[in-house]
Order: sequence, then C-alpha cells, then structure tokens
Amino acid sequence: MTCKPGYIIIACLLLCSPAKGQETTSKKMYLNGYLSFMQSAMNMDSYSDDMLWESLLHNRLNFYYYPSPKISFSLQARNRLIAGDMLKNDMFGIYKNSIAADAGILHMSFNVADGGSYVLNSSIDRLWIGYSSGNLEITAGRQRINWGLTYAWNPNDLFNNFSFYDFDYVERPGSDAIRVKYYTGALSSVEAAVKSDSTGKITAAGIYRTHAGNYDLQMIGGLLAGSDAVIGAGWAGGIGQAGFRGEISYLRPFENFSDTSGILLASVAFDYTFPNSLMLTSEAFFNQKPKGTNAGSFTDFYSKPLSVKYLSFTEYNLLFQAAYPVTPLFNASMSVIYFPNADGFYLGPSATYSLGNNLEAALFLQYFSGRFSGASDNGKQNFTMGFGRLKWNF
Repeated sequence: MTCKPGYIIIACLLLCSPAKGQETTSKKMYLNGYLSFMQSAMNMDSYSDDMLWESLLHNRLNFYYYPSPKISFSLQARNRLIAGDMLKNDMFGIYKNSIAADAGILHMSFNVADGGSYVLNSSIDRLWIGYSSGNLEITAGRQRINWGLTYAWNPNDLFNNFSFYDFDYVERPGSDAIRVKYYTGALSSVEAAVKSDSTGKITAAGIYRTHAGNYDLQMIGGLLAGSDAVIGAGWAGGIGQAGFRGEISYLRPFENFSDTSGILLASVAFDYTFPNSLMLTSEAFFNQKPKGTNAGSFTDFYSKPLSVKYLSFTEYNLLFQAAYPVTPLFNASMSVIYFPNADGFYLGPSATYSLGNNLEAALFLQYFSGRFSGASDNGKQNFTMGFGRLKWNF
C-alpha cells in the first residue's frame, strides 16, 4: 500500500459532508453536493469470460463564494473510493493511472491511497474566479465551457466534450481557461476563450450567439489543440411542436494545410414530448474521422481522452431515446444507438426511483455489440455493464 499523509487529510475533510447543504453561515457562501454508492458488474469478451465487479463510493462538494456583487469564486472537488476486479487485475497500473489523469495545466487529481484492489482518488475539476459588470463577464481558472446544443454528440463543443455513456459524471470535466463574454443584446452575445492542456497545446476560439425567428443561432471559429483550424455553426429551435437542433464543424490541420483534407462533423437532433410526458429524442451524427483513429475494441474508445475529433468510432451514428415518468417517483428511459459501419448497436435502459427527500435509487444497463479491428476471428465484440446506484443530494 502507498499513501500520502497530506492528501489523506484533504480527502478526509472533503469526504465529510455537512448535515445540511445549500447554504453555510453566510449568504455569501454556499455548499452543496452529493454522496453516492454504485455497484457495477462488467463482462467484456475481449478481456475475460468472467464477470468483473467494481464498487464506487463517490462524494462531490461544490463550494461557491460571492465576496461582492461583481466577484464570484468556486472550488469543486470529486472524491472516489474505487475497489474491485479491474484494479485487482491492473498489473501495470494502467487503470490506476487513468483514474489520476488530469489534462489541465495544473495537475489536481491525486490517488491519495491505493492497495492491491482499491484506490482513493481526490480531484478538483472546478477552480475559478469570475468578474461581472453590466454586460461583461470574465472567468479565469478551471471551468466548464459548454458550447454544445445537441444531446449525445457536440461538434461545436471545442473545450469540454463529454462521453454520452458516462452517466455518473453529470458535471463533466473542466478546462484551465480564460473566458470573456459580452452580451450585445437581450438575445445575443459574443464570447472568446483560451485554454491550455497539460502538454501546452492551445485551444482558442470565439462564438457569436443570436436569435432569429424561433431559433437560437451560433457561429464558432478558432484553433483546436494547436493543430487544427475550426469553423462551425449551430442552431436550436423547433418545427411545429417538435424541437429541432444541430451542430456542424469543419476542422483542417495547419500542417500541409493546402493539400490536406479536412474533417467534417455534423449532428442533427429532434425531440418531442407527448401530453402524457413521454419524451422521444432522435439524433444522427456524421464523423469524417481522421486516419488512424479506428478503435481496436470498444473499450479503447470508451476510455479514449475526449476530443471533438474522437466523438465516435464510426462515421455514421444514429440515436433513439425514450423517457417516461411512470409515476411521480419512478422514471424509466431507453437509449438505442446504431453503428452502421461497425455492424453494431448500443442499448442503454435505465430506471430511477425517488426514495425520499434528495435520495434516489437507480439501475443502469449498457450493452454494446459491434465489429472492431482488434476483435476475435469473427470480428464481433460484446461488452456488457450493469450498475446499481444509491445517491443522496445535499
């Protein structure tokens, strides 16, 4: 077992949740978060015929401080105690290292303690200070910059793209960035942001948002990870009673700019809610992937660092989703994704039940099937995961 005493003290303080959330002794300070326990079972035919079990105790704390009407500050941390077969079989420490990975300028994710089959990780994914005056907003530090408009795949989200399959991390990763936003009207604004990652690669881009007719419109342009020029656009509105939104981005590498083909990414989504509250969502995504990005297995893609370039492992992707409140306390949903190029599909049913004030129980299933370059003789891989979670919000 290895252990860092200083980090243990920090982790213990973070794991101690208050009896009541929302507000501290002063209205200038707020604290909220959650505590959850999740048990998961996984079967990956490319890895083992046996079922792999993992337990996760997950605590999050969100601290906000408002010293004046113009100044705001936030520190937010997630703390995870993970134990199970994946760590037990992690002979080379690859899984443990991935848990402690941090893509920001400052490394703020630490494996505080670890043993043969467990690891305790504490990470800070928000640490920012903000200034606002009139129509101007400036935010500096680790923050979430969300430019996406569609549901599962976001070609316009250059700074903080996320995995549709990672349902347990609703806050999404943050970027070490400076962001400036100016409201040019009641329904329009201009925004610019610059971030650097741990390797020194710069992403810098601007976005203009406006409103026309029944649609919110946006246009983006900039530099992605120091290597690609990006232009794009997005919209969100409706056709009749149905929601209609989409995003398009075009990336072109600076290296051999004149004789190198670019990458086109496009997503289009519809949603409709019936009078009985049944909500249907569909989305199509096209990813003109660069060469060399094919995944050898679904687990390769599942754990790949997120970038707008790697939103999917196939060119064409089709999502269908249904969500329905069976009772005021019980909600059920089903997601289906079809991967035509991989002769594969994804099924993701889930059910959530409210047990009382801020306490809920949930079940999730994720099943993937498809053909990958690293698969066995028949080229087919199957990947099954089941999750049971109890979560308390404070």
